Amino acid sequence: MNLDPSDKTIATESEYSSIISQHISYFNELPDAGKKRFLQRTIHFRSIKHFSYIGMDEKKEIPILISAAAIQISFGLEKYELPFFKNIYVMPDAYQRTGETEIFVGHVSPEGIYISWKYFLSGYCDATDNVNVAIHEMAHALEHENFINETDVDDRFRADFAKFSSVSGPVLASAVVSRQSYLRGYAFTNLQEFWAVSVEAFFDNPAGLKQSLPQLYGTLCDILNQDPLTRDKILVK
Repeated sequence: MNLDPSDKTIATESEYSSIISQHISYFNELPDAGKKRFLQRTIHFRSIKHFSYIGMDEKKEIPILISAAAIQISFGLEKYELPFFKNIYVMPDAYQRTGETEIFVGHVSPEGIYISWKYFLSGYCDATDNVNVAIHEMAHALEHENFINETDVDDRFRADFAKFSSVSGPVLASAVVSRQSYLRGYAFTNLQEFWAVSVEAFFDNPAGLKQSLPQLYGTLCDILNQDPLTRDKILVK
């Protein structure tokens, strides 16, 4: 089922706050000024996206929470709208892409951002497994926006992202030698997945990532201009 972009379920700022606070602890940790900034960005992000629901009914909280996930990873950046990705598709469960046998819980393509709602919710329920499909796919979208689509480039993000390859190499090498890593195995598929899985761990269990891979953690702080372990989150305003 596709919805016309003008057919949106209206929610007030207080409703946004209530819905987000029930699922995203990152938001609850922010000071009042940070919550205001987070809500304003989330409301704007939701207003410029077209949400389509495939095999499921629309619910008010779905676009709000998915928008909030996008704002969570871009909270420290100047550019956060991801304008190339106008469409976000929501499925009830894991799914197959046309012509493929692999099962997906989310993916990013030129057509839009795809997310399984079941796995979105489970990603925010467990803060110990370093698995969060919404953070994972928004990390892919952010990288695509800045390096492939180049439609809304954040200069600071691009400059700091250059540091990422310098820290990913040693982590990859160590994982190969020891056959284990703090990051889950999917991180070692390619550099793009290493980025997305690292960002998942950065937000899902920042203390664990900082303790296990401090250089990687510090690099992600620089790239995203935020430290999830601090109250304000944003490092340079």
